[in-house]
Amino acid sequence: MTKFVEQFDMFMRAHDAFKSGRNSEGLSATLFLLANGVVKPNARELYELWESSVYGGCGSEELFLTMLDLGMIPQILRDAKAGSFDVLAEFVDAVGRLDEDAQYEVLKAV
Repeated sequence: MTKFVEQFDMFMRAHDAFKSGRNSEGLSATLFLLANGVVKPNARELYELWESSVYGGCGSEELFLTMLDLGMIPQILRDAKAGSFDVLAEFVDAVGRLDEDAQYEVLKAV
């Protein structure tokens, strides 16, 4: 199996782990791909992984904060605003729970 196929399989396993409520397993695979992977998830793919964690019963705060640290939340909101996809109300709530400075930075970037 090629490295790309192995890492794509890891990406799909991360989705399954998040959907099954195994956030630490999903986060581990996601962070590996971000740091070392040929398959590097973009903003939308990370949002979809986070969405899987919500469907798994508990949204991954660690993944949300990783997206925030990588500066991907403004891109997600811009894409949603453009109609590319819809975001869950839980995502908007998570943005609302950020401290005022972080909210300002996110909204300024949108």
